[in-house]
Amino acid sequence: MSRRFPVKRLLRQRPETLLLVLAILVVAYGWEVLMPPGGVASWKEGPPAVADPLAELPPAPAAARAVIPKPGSSVRFLMYNLQNYFVPEDRRRSAWRITYKRNDKREAAAEVIASAKPDIVGLVEIGGRQALNDLAERLEKRGLQYPVRVVVERGGEDRALGLLSRVPLERNASRAEYPLYGDHRRAMLRGILDVTLRTADGRPFRLVGVHLKSHVAEDPAAAESLRRREGETLARYLLGIVRRSPGVPLLVYGDFNDSAASPAVQSISRGLARDAALTRLRPADRTGAGWTLYYREKDTYNTFDHLFVNKVLKERIDTTATGVVDLPAARKASDHRAIWCELR
Repeated sequence: MSRRFPVKRLLRQRPETLLLVLAILVVAYGWEVLMPPGGVASWKEGPPAVADPLAELPPAPAAARAVIPKPGSSVRFLMYNLQNYFVPEDRRRSAWRITYKRNDKREAAAEVIASAKPDIVGLVEIGGRQALNDLAERLEKRGLQYPVRVVVERGGEDRALGLLSRVPLERNASRAEYPLYGDHRRAMLRGILDVTLRTADGRPFRLVGVHLKSHVAEDPAAAESLRRREGETLARYLLGIVRRSPGVPLLVYGDFNDSAASPAVQSISRGLARDAALTRLRPADRTGAGWTLYYREKDTYNTFDHLFVNKVLKERIDTTATGVVDLPAARKASDHRAIWCELR
């Protein structure tokens, strides 16, 4: 029967001999023979944590008053949820059943947009590239031409984000696949539309558009949880924009499918830091009503579509120069009402 090496007795009686043996092992095989891969820290504490990409952002910039270039004519922005503007020409991206938008409803949507004569149009629930072109052609017949056309299509989701603009496009940083913060197995349901436009007189505007999870779901609690996480993810995305481009006027818009008091919307208003807090505009129609969605099934009026501006843009604009388009055609075009604001 084999006998064990008397390590304890050797350590007690001749510690210098054991130290000599350890020294020989280190010289012969290297320090790694006595330590696990990764060194002492990984041995004691487990694998190192994944670095937070926002940790590399620069600190908040010093406050500075925005300077408006001259001339500073206003640029009108309109945001509109088109309620499933699907056309047969677009490729399908999901197995869900859809209904193509009738021609008269498409005409009504074009009439609503044309009535406001916007320079830039941010669109929600556009079916895809062909649907965007279909709408642009109807607007062209009404005297409005939009050479800039951006669409964000995500696989597995037929509702896309779109943008039409007369202001030239400088950069398109849109992301169809953008992972949820804390859960990289899932992504923002409709992605993030992110463009920088620059006017002829040199003024840049950065626009970020989103469409968060709706209330229509088999599990309302799960839908609310997803909206909250999408809001948190967007707040982190916006912090990155503010820190990397502190002097750029920023407009954030979209259908948040929730009220101003909800966690998803509050995460954008408050921001993750003081310099990333945004101001929510309050467009209203001629009667003073600000609702943007009529939910027929529950007979309720909601304000789910929102416009936010950063400090730079807030100092340039008249925050009351906003509105809700309320035409007879609006009732046929969509269950949402279009909202607009003036940018400078």
